[in-house]
Amino acid sequence: MTLFNYITLGIIYFIGSSTSFTFGVGYYILYRSIFSGLLTGIALGDPGAGLMAGALTNLLFIDFTSTGGSLKGDPCMAGILSAMAAIKFDIVPAAAISMSFPISMIGLVLWKYRLSINSIFIKNLRRTMYKDAEKAVKLNNIYLPQLLLMVISVALAFVTAWFTYSLGSRLLGRFPEMEVVFNTTGIMLIILSSSSAILWFKYKYNIIMFSAAYLVAVYFHFDTYLVLIVILLLSAQKRKTMDMEKYNSKRIGKKEIVRSWMIWMNYTHSCYSFEMMQGVAFSHSMIPVFKKLYRGNREKKDEAIRRHLEFFNTEPNVGSAIHGYIMQLEDRMLEDRQISEEMISEYKKGLMGAVAGMGDFTTQTVIAPITILGMVYGVVSGELSMFVFSTAVMIGTVLFLSLKGFFDGFYYGEEGVLRRVNLPNEIKIFKYSHKIFIVLLGLVAGESIFSILSDMGIVSLTGGSAALILLFIIFNYILRKGVELRLLVLSIYILNIIFLIIR
Repeated sequence: MTLFNYITLGIIYFIGSSTSFTFGVGYYILYRSIFSGLLTGIALGDPGAGLMAGALTNLLFIDFTSTGGSLKGDPCMAGILSAMAAIKFDIVPAAAISMSFPISMIGLVLWKYRLSINSIFIKNLRRTMYKDAEKAVKLNNIYLPQLLLMVISVALAFVTAWFTYSLGSRLLGRFPEMEVVFNTTGIMLIILSSSSAILWFKYKYNIIMFSAAYLVAVYFHFDTYLVLIVILLLSAQKRKTMDMEKYNSKRIGKKEIVRSWMIWMNYTHSCYSFEMMQGVAFSHSMIPVFKKLYRGNREKKDEAIRRHLEFFNTEPNVGSAIHGYIMQLEDRMLEDRQISEEMISEYKKGLMGAVAGMGDFTTQTVIAPITILGMVYGVVSGELSMFVFSTAVMIGTVLFLSLKGFFDGFYYGEEGVLRRVNLPNEIKIFKYSHKIFIVLLGLVAGESIFSILSDMGIVSLTGGSAALILLFIIFNYILRKGVELRLLVLSIYILNIIFLIIR
């Protein structure tokens, strides 16, 4: 590994952890192990190995949400380290995963303290916003926090990658048999993660459905395209039209709405902090609207920008309808004295919580896991068209949900927002999402284990893969009895080390 390699991995980590400049899809694409692994593979000269390592690493985070998934850690960092280990040590992905996963948890430090560090920019914003509010918001929501994040991300990834490479070189150089331990540990981590993920949904036949799907994949290599076709059919249904009359504005047009959407989607978490959460990003996204509403009156424009510099936090894509509604209220306030600044603030704060719950369920519990499983299956089965298709579905869904939210909120007001809250009750895929997830996870897990054992040169591939379903069932039973996941992870590492010593 050269200095240039380490810096490149640091830049990849910054791109993934930033989630800015990507129209909102960075969190669902670039931050995930499968893509950070691919980018690492490209940087190190072996895209195929990087993509495979990243895809299998992603199974450890398949139920990952912004509040933590089955195995707490940093999926972006884990994908980078796993891909690097697989390429540089020429080991199978399972071994690379077990070597890199514990070290990747250091990435949580960045996420935890990033919210505290960004408070520095909030204080600077409060100090400078009375001179030029628009300039102050842009400076403290984009340039300063992203510059600092880049420096910290590159440094953190540099040190972590160097440590992983140095440790791996010494262990595998001095104890070649460690690769067997890493292989076994990696397989058990993937099995444990899947066993935990199926508990995500409360359904008494979870393990039965998962086991059946797993065995179908092992014995028949089921074509998961059929599952995605079913998903698309359930999703492609006509929703009922809005009851409210469409709002027409003389001042705000589609251009202002789209510009506002672009700012929001690119910088939602750019200056994410404990003090305001997404408050700075919300105010920033309203600038195109205020520039049109208060054209020629800088004082009123700046006052409106400062007025929205307050606490705000919701799911960015489904919650985008709130932005549209607030735009409508700001426009109407110029002519309707019954609408006050205080009322707009109360509406904004009152709606964000209700939408956030349904929004997180929609994007992080349903859409992201299912499409990412499609990506992983495409990689492990060698059907790269499946990987591309699933990626396109994920990107298209995020962009459509968020942009439509802006338009629905602006044109249909409160009804447009409330329809977002009721989204899971109107689209069939949400009704069957738990079953789709469990079946798809079983199919992907079966195909993944088969692929790993094949790379390891196991003679009885089908029988060996099928037999491991017992380990899934055992882990699932232990977790249902209340044993902590972190304790099981630690036990896996300890037991495999003991096995190496005895051997």
